[in-house]
Amino acid sequence: ITDKDGTGRILNWRERLRIAIDAALGLVYLHKGCSPPIIHRDVKSGNILLSQNLVAKIADFGLSKAFLTDDHTHVSTEIIGGTLGYIDPEYHDTFQLNEKSDVYSFGVVLLELITGLPAVLRNPDRGHIVQWVRQRIARGEITDVVDARLRGEYDTNSVWKVTDTAMKCTMPIASQRPTMTQVVIQLKESLQLVVGHERAQNIYVEALELDQTDLAEMARIDMKTIVSGPTVR
Repeated sequence: ITDKDGTGRILNWRERLRIAIDAALGLVYLHKGCSPPIIHRDVKSGNILLSQNLVAKIADFGLSKAFLTDDHTHVSTEIIGGTLGYIDPEYHDTFQLNEKSDVYSFGVVLLELITGLPAVLRNPDRGHIVQWVRQRIARGEITDVVDARLRGEYDTNSVWKVTDTAMKCTMPIASQRPTMTQVVIQLKESLQLVVGHERAQNIYVEALELDQTDLAEMARIDMKTIVSGPTVR
């Protein structure tokens, strides 16, 4: 999802948001569209594949688990499955897997999209991205966490909304996390904020261009008047 080798184009905020929505819809299908429901169990940025048009698809179902029936709320596992940095801490402690386990992992992916950083930070302490973001947004400044490669080209309200959604997804207690359906709603609302922001920018640019055209026309008229001078009566 992020630019791995430094040679590719950096995805803008709208593209990152579209990727998040596509991936979230895939998880909604697993949780609500399949009978019985399926828990992916290894949601991570590396398992989100992109087409040439940046359409995202959830991949690698090797660790997935299906509920025994539609009425079951969790699946018990003998070993912890998943990838370091993305594993739901409650699942890690109880070995009880449910759809909120995928929600936690998806929240980590959202934070990667926002920050451009990996789930496990490459610093001496090897801290986790969830704690890293929580510490910084507590200061109330979103620019502290947003990927610097975006160069400030994003709608602040949209980024705040996605960050808030990611924080809710990564709550340590599963019952406090939203469902993937609720996550999709929040992400789509965030995309609408981007669309509205872009429209406002376009209107502003068009207004500036119109003003410049009017000024040029006025200058032309003034110059014509100066050159021709007043008419002698």
